[in-house]
Amino acid sequence: MMKKYWLLPVMAGMLLSCHNTRHLRSGTTAVKVLKDPTGWVTDTLSPGLIHYHFAGYYTPSAASQNVNVIEVDLNNPRYQLKIAEVRPSDSLSAVAARIPGALAAINGSYFEIVDGLYSGFFKSDDTIRTQVTIPKDHRLFWKHDAAFYYDTAQQTAGILYGNNESYNQLRYANVVSASPMLIYQYKPVGETFAKPRHTPLDSLDYEDPDRHQGVRHPRTAIALTSHKQVLLITVDGRDKQAAGMSARELTQFIQHYFRPEHALNLDGGGSTTLWIKNANTPTGVVNYPTDNKRFDHFGQRKIRNYITVVEK
Repeated sequence: MMKKYWLLPVMAGMLLSCHNTRHLRSGTTAVKVLKDPTGWVTDTLSPGLIHYHFAGYYTPSAASQNVNVIEVDLNNPRYQLKIAEVRPSDSLSAVAARIPGALAAINGSYFEIVDGLYSGFFKSDDTIRTQVTIPKDHRLFWKHDAAFYYDTAQQTAGILYGNNESYNQLRYANVVSASPMLIYQYKPVGETFAKPRHTPLDSLDYEDPDRHQGVRHPRTAIALTSHKQVLLITVDGRDKQAAGMSARELTQFIQHYFRPEHALNLDGGGSTTLWIKNANTPTGVVNYPTDNKRFDHFGQRKIRNYITVVEK
């Protein structure tokens, strides 16, 4: 049903990581990441840290959309990412408020536990927290076919295809598996991840990848440019003011406006949350989480991991 990109476990980790590694430079860059500013409000929070907001009718999807993007320039030595597990689970705003120097944060990736078995690979602070232990024929197995990695000590970041075995071989302090890959080496691979079906998608199992990624939902994604900017992206949904996007629509949206080298879909739906320090909202959450079924900033779902921009 899905394309397979696996190599032999050790070689996959070595080849893919070498190919996609982005060594971060000191200093800042002047590259404009937002290629088409039409419809966007841009707020420079500090040098090398920008908040973009799109709210309104988006013609390609023939629907209203609400999208928030944080751009962090990891060439700037004042910033780094903190990626961590949350035990016990808690809201993103509560977690971020406790992190020294936290400036912005998004929810992390899939974290299903089924009969004691895990659907995702997660490593933080050089410690593997979970490995993929569900069997290959499990309906959630598709959720870890790519990963974002980041290492402060080595000053590297990247997005690659892989599997549990190859992720174990990566020598980076932080590895977050997810799915699907949206953009790989500038190619919009997320356009074709969900396959067309004669059967109505809503009649399929909720976790079927064609339904899960073929219909509109709130979405969270992370992207990386060739100039070492990381984009933290949230797309709201399930409301007339924010329709949400399919994987195909999100791929096309990100490619049109930002043209990153790589982009990866993270956990979405009720988990989609973006927090910004000192934001003008009661919780610091700037998007519209959906767990309370209201279009406000309070409907956060408790999360199990997160990605945060921290000022050193």
